[in-house]
Amino acid sequence: MKKAIIQINRLYTVMFIALIAGSCHKEQKMPEASTNPSFSSVSPAEGPGGALITVNGSGLGQIMSIVFDNNDVPASFNPVFNTESNILFRVPDTAYGGDQNIILTNTKGYQVSVPFKVIATASVTSASAYEFETGSTLILKGNNLESVTNVVIDGTTDAATIVSSTRNTLELTMPSSAVIRGRLQITNASGTVVTDQEFANLEKVFVYFKDGFGPGVEDWSWSSVHAPTSGQVFMGSSALEVKYGSGGWQGLSFRTGTLVPASDYAYLSFWIKGGTQDNAMKIYSDQGGTGVESIPVPKDVWTYYKIPIQGFLNGVNIERLNFQMRGPENSDQTVYLDNVILVK
Repeated sequence: MKKAIIQINRLYTVMFIALIAGSCHKEQKMPEASTNPSFSSVSPAEGPGGALITVNGSGLGQIMSIVFDNNDVPASFNPVFNTESNILFRVPDTAYGGDQNIILTNTKGYQVSVPFKVIATASVTSASAYEFETGSTLILKGNNLESVTNVVIDGTTDAATIVSSTRNTLELTMPSSAVIRGRLQITNASGTVVTDQEFANLEKVFVYFKDGFGPGVEDWSWSSVHAPTSGQVFMGSSALEVKYGSGGWQGLSFRTGTLVPASDYAYLSFWIKGGTQDNAMKIYSDQGGTGVESIPVPKDVWTYYKIPIQGFLNGVNIERLNFQMRGPENSDQTVYLDNVILVK
């Protein structure tokens, strides 16, 4: 039995030595850095961030850095995939768009330049507002915005004026337009995209409040303070200040002399800024509908709400629309509302 164990141990030892020898043999065959690296092809020749690229050529061993030369954006890569004749890597998500060169540098400092086009269309993640009117300022945040050359309301020729642009911010002055609501079509050096975000035209909506109460809208509120103010404004010259007293239910109430058919509209939207504490608000019509039992009102920040009419007020002819909140036991709460509108 001992002899058998000894023989097995010797076999494992021989196998281990063979593996080490094989590994050393492979290391000896690793490609060396060339004094004359060159490329023959790149596939694909263009692509967006994350695209896998293969550069073929000769003398490509021992590459130590890969840089996209538009603003010198480095690309990460795994040397395991580096051979004397090809190297694989991905377009960095931070690469700038347009025609440029990819600079490959080896451990001896020799370089090869590979022409490539990065596709980096504009993307928008948020906006300073989701409403506009003629001449209003709109600030978009996202990526690849520095080379934007044209912004129009999608489906029209209504062009916004580009005030300034950086990689992540685009400031616009909005045009006059006949659209009720629409997305933005944005063109940069890599192409044209349409935003996911939709923007309502304040000149084409039903206004409960925008700088003041809308035409035919009366203030039937039952709260200790309910009046326009210039002290806290989201957009324009005034917002609506509402004070909800501590320990009781009070309400902001819009009343129209003519009934408003809710089903003629797609959604109710507004901006609201909370008081000194986080709160919750109930929105409903005296004329029926399901209402919204509780929307968060975070303290001291402007929050945007866009509430679909379907399942909320569809089928209701609105006379009074109420924003009701219970003030906490320990303090009064003053909140502000702006751009309270119905949008078709």
